[in-house]
Amino acid sequence: MVFATAIRWAAKKPKPKMKPIELKTPPEQTQTITRTLFDIVQEHGPLTIADTWERVKGNRYEHLSSRYEL
Repeated sequence: MVFATAIRWAAKKPKPKMKPIELKTPPEQTQTITRTLFDIVQEHGPLTIADTWERVKGNRYEHLSSRYEL
């Protein structure tokens, strides 16, 4: 049992190093976007990215140009 656990532990690949995300928007705008997304999810429950994007377009939020910015 211990041998099998050691083999599984040794076979794991290390996690890749992740760089922090660099935001290109000012902090005030980021806060507004975050608040809008939070309100949408709170109102409509768990949503996929595509569904959330449809809701954002429905709110006519002009600062987001694509769903990849979500």
